[in-house]
Amino acid sequence: MDYDTDPRPFHLKGSTTGVLLLHGFTSTPQSVAYVGHAIHAATGASVSVPLLAGHGDTPQALAQTGYRDWLASAEAALDALRTTCDHVVVAGLSLGGTIALNLAIRLPDRVDRVITINGSTGIYRPDQVAKLFADQPTAFHPGIGSDIQHPSRKEVCYDQIPTATLRERFILTCATGLMLPDLKQPILVFQSRQDHVVAPENGLRIVRDVGSSDVTLHWLERSYHVATLDHDRDTIVARAAAFITG
Repeated sequence: MDYDTDPRPFHLKGSTTGVLLLHGFTSTPQSVAYVGHAIHAATGASVSVPLLAGHGDTPQALAQTGYRDWLASAEAALDALRTTCDHVVVAGLSLGGTIALNLAIRLPDRVDRVITINGSTGIYRPDQVAKLFADQPTAFHPGIGSDIQHPSRKEVCYDQIPTATLRERFILTCATGLMLPDLKQPILVFQSRQDHVVAPENGLRIVRDVGSSDVTLHWLERSYHVATLDHDRDTIVARAAAFITG
């Protein structure tokens, strides 16, 4: 079945091992649907892929939300998964990876393992940050979706980003980066060598700064930012499945 066009959230019932899989900023569950279904098939785990607040609607809807709302969406899905699962892995792509890190740090009793895929920890290019300090900022900026090497796959996401939410993202990513030493759970880090949205140095920072003694970094050689829709997605599934069941 083709999962690459469906933006809806979904839950796949399985074992008492749960996987919470989070999409990225301005995106939808479509960006991680293939990986979520494949992990479920490979491991038998229960897999939950929620829709973060303000996403899957319009850029104007996203403008009414901030990092507290995005975290609340993820936490609600985590709590729901915990009602039937006694072991939970939190995973995410891009900002979803940031949120996975954040939940693991703040809620260590609810998160047993962590997987990040091109997660942001607050390392930005100067041009990405300068726009936040404009005296008269524009209400919206061009979208950042579909940074994918594969020639035919596309990400379902907004084509505009509310400026106010860029500030919210900046706060969440930078704060989470500073909190990394408090992350103690086993963690698997996927990082694309070429990423035009999140600097690859973010992956190195996660590996360097987390307080965990069980850290694995895997470089993705044939994928850009949205690696879950790119050439390496089956590699992500295989390595994530081994990590989840290990």
